Amino acid sequence: MEPLVNAKDLELFWVQPRATRRNFILRSGKRIFGQLDFRSAFDSLADAISANEAWTFKRVGFFSPHVTVGRTGSKIDLASCHPNWTGTESKLQFSSGEVYLWKVANFWATRYSLSNGDGIELVTYRSGSDEKKINNLFKNQAQAHIALEAWQVIELPLIVMLGWYLVLMHQDDSAGVAVMGAIG
Repeated sequence: MEPLVNAKDLELFWVQPRATRRNFILRSGKRIFGQLDFRSAFDSLADAISANEAWTFKRVGFFSPHVTVGRTGSKIDLASCHPNWTGTESKLQFSSGEVYLWKVANFWATRYSLSNGDGIELVTYRSGSDEKKINNLFKNQAQAHIALEAWQVIELPLIVMLGWYLVLMHQDDSAGVAVMGAIG
């Protein structure tokens, strides 16, 4: 796995190798820059890896759910992410004081963004695949675009991973609402 900084001028995609597994790879062609693996198909606990860094993401709480971020093997939270009441925006607060905003960036929820405290989009995720195959229709995949301003952010590998995790959590929630609507 290569450090994310090596991807500065490359087109990046989050790909799901198998539709039946909740494992994702951040890649450009055959070059791999990150990985996000859910420990279970029915749990929100996920492991994220980028070069020589590793984190865990976990959604906790029922009535007021939020996401905690920690280094793998540590019990100390590096950051937490709290959604607004609609779930279309989340405030990401690092223990160092840095604040970012993740949000659904269009009506159809095919574009998501992660911005800094000044509102500058650092990372965007646009639904789609780098390979046009019929079986990709059944996978969660997206192009990840990292803005020029983002390459100066120390937490960039972490926020690229966490942003994708939040996209997946939002999609899970949206699917659940659709099922409940169909049942009701």
